[in-house]
Amino acid sequence: MERTVAYVSEHGSASVSLRTLAAAIGSSPRVLLYLFGSKEGLLTEVFGVCRQRQLDLLNGALDATDDPDEAMWRLWRSWLADPGRAGLMRLFFEIYLHSLQGACPYGDFASASVYQWLDILGPMNDEEPDDRVRSTLTLAVLRGLLLDALATNDTERVERALRHYLDQSRGSGAPGQPAE
Repeated sequence: MERTVAYVSEHGSASVSLRTLAAAIGSSPRVLLYLFGSKEGLLTEVFGVCRQRQLDLLNGALDATDDPDEAMWRLWRSWLADPGRAGLMRLFFEIYLHSLQGACPYGDFASASVYQWLDILGPMNDEEPDDRVRSTLTLAVLRGLLLDALATNDTERVERALRHYLDQSRGSGAPGQPAE
């Protein structure tokens, strides 16, 4: 699965064929079909692994500190803005868009991803499940800034924007980050 995730992250899901993927990971198309049933089944598994990795890192960032701003910086630096994970982030947005178009079997990927993050961010923000305004805004800012960083590679500007958001939303700024 590790080699499969790496391959799909590098090449995107649209260009994956079972034959080229199998050759790249040292398998055969027949074995992949046996294990996953179809290309879509394989990709669904890859996307599930990617989403779980994001959630594990989010939980890890939150478990490492009681400070929500520090947790967001840990998450940003360790996962979202890490150049080594850019392929996974592009893959996440690729399947997110397929899901928004109702493409089966990915139809609930986007909404499930949103609610999974909100379920984790909500308690951090001391929000009730039916009132997750701050968590919704935090998630939107993180994902929007990530798209910006992936599109422009201008991480300095994007990180300044994240610092500004944290300053404005919580009044504390990012730990260890110089004030502007």
